[in-house]
Amino acid sequence: MEYRTEHDSMGEVLVPTDKYYGAQTARSLENFKIGTEKIPMEIIKAFAYLKAACANTNLEFGKLESKKAEIINTVCNEILSGKLDTHFPLSVWQT
Repeated sequence: MEYRTEHDSMGEVLVPTDKYYGAQTARSLENFKIGTEKIPMEIIKAFAYLKAACANTNLEFGKLESKKAEIINTVCNEILSGKLDTHFPLSVWQT
């Protein structure tokens, strides 16, 4: 597996290059190796609906560029379709 180096307030951490998540998620995976329960995809998808709605509202009010709103909507649709499920690996126990 190949890795890239990401940074957070605690320093550097390696993240798989095929994942979209960053340093804090990678660090969480190292620090919370308890249980098998992951954050439910229903919650992740609810946030995707929320993010898309916020992007569209901010676009409508002239607070967000159309290109950025388009990108946000594209990613939200990918999340809702299940295409990005493996990019949300966090344990419910981290919170």
